[in-house]
Amino acid sequence: MLNRAPIFVNGFSFGGTNMITNLLASHPEVCWLSGETHEVFYSKPRKRMDKWVRRFFYLPVQVSSGRHVFDRECLDERDHLSKFMMRYVDLLFYLDKLTTDRNDYKSDDVRYSREEVKKCRFLAKNVNGAVVASSLFSQMYPDASFIALVRNGLALCEGYVRRGWTAGDAGRMYETVCQKMLQDSRIIPNYHIVKFEEMVSDPVGFMKKIYSYAGLDADRVEKVRLQAKRSMNSDGTRSYTFGGSKDRETHWFTLDELGAYMRNDVNANQIQQLGTENREFFLSQAKDSMEKLGYL
Repeated sequence: MLNRAPIFVNGFSFGGTNMITNLLASHPEVCWLSGETHEVFYSKPRKRMDKWVRRFFYLPVQVSSGRHVFDRECLDERDHLSKFMMRYVDLLFYLDKLTTDRNDYKSDDVRYSREEVKKCRFLAKNVNGAVVASSLFSQMYPDASFIALVRNGLALCEGYVRRGWTAGDAGRMYETVCQKMLQDSRIIPNYHIVKFEEMVSDPVGFMKKIYSYAGLDADRVEKVRLQAKRSMNSDGTRSYTFGGSKDRETHWFTLDELGAYMRNDVNANQIQQLGTENREFFLSQAKDSMEKLGYL
C-alpha cells in the first residue's frame, strides 16, 4: 500500500468528530483527506463538477463490489474488496491527500513541503454508516489506528431531530453504529472507543490519550488547530464558542488555552431541548447501546 499507518476516526455527524480530527490533524505527521471518507469518493453536493470527476474514479469500486461501499447512509456490513480494488482505493486516498488544499499548513505559520505531505499519515473521518466499513479498512491497513468517538445519544438525537430526522430513525442509526463500534473494538487491533464528554472536560489529557492510541508524539505539538462551529446554549440558541462568524473558520491555540474553548454544557443544553416523547422514541431503539456505553 502507498499509505502507511493511516488513522481512522469513527463517529457521528454532529457528534464532535470535527474537534477530534482537528486535534489529530494538529500533529505535523498527520495530514487530512479532502473531506469525510464518503466525500473523497462522492464529493460534497455543492461541488458539481468535482462530484462527477470523483464518482467517475469511484465507479470501478462500485461496480466491483456491487454496492456503495463508503456510503454514510448505508448501515449494512460491507463486502470485501479484491486485493486489486484495495490497492486502487489506497491510490485514491494517496492522491487525495496530496492534492487537497487542507494540507497547506502544519502549524499556524509553517507550510508543509510536498515531500512532507507524501510521508504523512492520512487522517480519515467515517461518520454514521461509513463506520461499518472499518472491517474493510482493517484488512487494507493492518497497521491502521481506529479511534471511535461516542457521545450521549440523547444529545445527538436533538441535533438530528432539529435537522428533520425522526427520533426513532436517529435511535436505530445510533444503535447500529454503536454496536458495530463495540464489536470492532473487540476484534480489530488498535481500535479504541473514546467519549465526547471526556474530550470537552479535559481536552489536553484527551489529546494525549488519542495521540498515544495513534502512536503520535504529543511533545511535537505546541499549538492546536480548531475550527469554529456553533453549539447549543442553555436558552436553545446556538452560537460560536470562539472567533469569527462562519463554520470551520480556523484558529490556533496553545495547549494552555485549549480548555477555555471547549463547552462542557453542550450535552445538557441539547438534551433539555429534546421533548419527552422524542426521548422515549429514541431510547426504544437505542437503550442497549446507551446502557453499554454508560449513558443510562
